[in-house]
Amino acid sequence: MKPWNYPSLRVRLTWRMVAMQALVLVAFTSVAAIPIVELLRREQGLDDGIIEHIAESIQRNATGGLELVLDEEVSEKVAEYPSFWFYATDINGNGTQMGTMPGNLDGLLDDLSRLNSANIADIGPTEAPSAIVRRHESDAGQLWIITGGGPEVRYKTFFSTFGDSLFLGLLSLLTLVSFLVIPMVVTRQLRGVAHVAAEADRIDVDQRGIRLSSAHVPEELHSLVGAVNAALQRLDDGMERRQRFLADAAHELRTPIAILQTRIELLPDDSHRSRLTLDVARLANLANQLLDLQRLDADLAILQPVNLVDLAAQVTAEMAPLAIAAGDEISFDAEVETVTVTGDAASLSRAIVNLIQNAVIHGGSKTSIRVGVGRDGSLRVADSGPGIAEEHRQSIFEPFNRIVPLDQGAGLGLNLVRDIVTRHRGQITVGDAPGGGALFEISLPVADPRSPMRGGLVQADVI
Repeated sequence: MKPWNYPSLRVRLTWRMVAMQALVLVAFTSVAAIPIVELLRREQGLDDGIIEHIAESIQRNATGGLELVLDEEVSEKVAEYPSFWFYATDINGNGTQMGTMPGNLDGLLDDLSRLNSANIADIGPTEAPSAIVRRHESDAGQLWIITGGGPEVRYKTFFSTFGDSLFLGLLSLLTLVSFLVIPMVVTRQLRGVAHVAAEADRIDVDQRGIRLSSAHVPEELHSLVGAVNAALQRLDDGMERRQRFLADAAHELRTPIAILQTRIELLPDDSHRSRLTLDVARLANLANQLLDLQRLDADLAILQPVNLVDLAAQVTAEMAPLAIAAGDEISFDAEVETVTVTGDAASLSRAIVNLIQNAVIHGGSKTSIRVGVGRDGSLRVADSGPGIAEEHRQSIFEPFNRIVPLDQGAGLGLNLVRDIVTRHRGQITVGDAPGGGALFEISLPVADPRSPMRGGLVQADVI
């Protein structure tokens, strides 16, 4: 994949900024090299790049003098430029030469070692009117070389600039620094985007009304943040309309259901009446569950100290007729007389009701249902039914989830229980009951754990 097609904005910006800096360096070098080449052509004339090749062609002989061994580059220049000549000397006056030098340079050769660099014009013949002097460090030692009649400065020198070690070193250093610095700069500038992402991650269906802040993001992203906030507002409005619809529908259902229950009670006591009574009870339970969902979504729960023992005992007693009518047994016991938790009594009652109803429906015939409260704020509902397989113990809390298809209920009961427990900062787990069956255990934080617990066992059996 090409770097500019990477999904990461940091990678794309880094590559493009590095490429832009490289282009700027090439452009600057190009603009600067042209007048330099023109200046060299006008003032110097000859290409001093040949000096290095001349120096490489000079070696020390056995007596310490200088001898000429032409390399390939110098040989090519000799063949190409018939007037090409040079003379080289060291600090001790040892010298060597090639070609025919202008006669008027004899006096200069004696003082050649006093020059570091020089451009000489009008030295004699028209075919080689200029010469250059350069000092060069070679394998034969430090040499002073004067040459003329060779290659002149041309525009190809301009292109050789891009192969120069200084240019390549500067380009490499700039690229390396760019790859190290640019990602840090980009990351710092995009820190506001990460801040907004963290805000968005905290948005949940249970915490509506949260909006993204544009204070930490670049101005170019303000429109995106505004569009997201507008979308969140539309979602909140839609959720509010759904809540109102659920509440209105549940309230509207309760009245005809109550009327229907009254009319069914006036019917003759037979199997049809029992069947209708059970069906209407299921409708009433569904309406109550919808109201509970609406109350939870609207956060209308009133948190106050609740005696979990009294609450569970009351709900168990109210559910006893339903369990007995289904042919089951139900009992209640508590480790202490008082376990105080902070919560909404109506919501917690609905959670216990749903767990007992779940045991009646799924426990089978002649099920033994046991409701208990522990001193640590735990509430247990166990039955002697077939139990729940371990692979289904998480999915049963999802709405409309059924392990075994039934012709009753909407699959909202256990989902509602989990929501109620979660909002009370508690946990609900599913396991195996002693002796077989399913065990649902709710753990709630005790309101004041420093208060003394009174001993004893409170037990009430309803058969």
